[in-house]
Amino acid sequence: MRRLFLSIVLVSIGCFAAFARAEDGFPDQLEKARERGTLEVSVYRDYPPYSYEVKGQYTGIDVDLAAALAQELGLKLTLRPFIAGDDLDDDLRNQVWRGSLLGGGVGDVMMHVGADPEYIQRQSKVSIFGIYLHESIVLALRPNRFKTFVSMEQLKDKKTGVELGSISDLYLSDVYGGSLRESVARFPTASAAVKAFIDDEIDALMLPRGEMQGLTTLQGGAAFKASEVTFKGLFRNKWDIGVAVKTGSPALKTALQTALTTLMSSGKLAEIYARYGLDYALVGAVNAE
Repeated sequence: MRRLFLSIVLVSIGCFAAFARAEDGFPDQLEKARERGTLEVSVYRDYPPYSYEVKGQYTGIDVDLAAALAQELGLKLTLRPFIAGDDLDDDLRNQVWRGSLLGGGVGDVMMHVGADPEYIQRQSKVSIFGIYLHESIVLALRPNRFKTFVSMEQLKDKKTGVELGSISDLYLSDVYGGSLRESVARFPTASAAVKAFIDDEIDALMLPRGEMQGLTTLQGGAAFKASEVTFKGLFRNKWDIGVAVKTGSPALKTALQTALTTLMSSGKLAEIYARYGLDYALVGAVNAE
């Protein structure tokens, strides 16, 4: 077993070295972007409040941030909206380093990339950096349904709205031996769950904080208090969000990180978040790069 493990490690190192050599002599992605005069940025389709379409135009936090980054680099913005794949590996492969088998090439940078340190360390073909959002799962309650709230067990026999198949759905279906499973109200989208909460159709709502705040604003609902949830077991309740570029483009990475730092220090990033109803105070890395 030890030899097998060592062989896998050596093969992995060899593949990484070969890839690194393959990048030698190729122009940095920033050079290509400057030749075009545009920064091509991949964003998720139908992902409010981060990237979504309104009357034929894309808008949202990630879209506005992409435009601001392009402006800082002295470039125009070209958006590449895409439908999420089965997992992040698929999205990075199709949007950043190889391209889809159906064609269309790759962009210069991809927005809204999970920046887990262990996941980052495993990547040889992309560089994930530029943390601009700290996300966490939060729980909102109807005050008139809970006199006090001290334990998640109190959600039993209540209706707690979640997005179908989300971390919140999986957690509530598993915790306390599955005793809360029948109390979970599953909605096809986070937006539908928020609407049900605004319309007083459910007793509680569990979503990522950014989505909860942004979707409430988009639907014209009044802001409501939500508290961060601490999960038991292996479930993740918080994570960082950054951007990704293809490995072998250090100039582009440095330029984007510098631009993002400028947007943070100038207050422009805070303005973008406020525009969509998010609390900028939530922006802060779970794990420092």
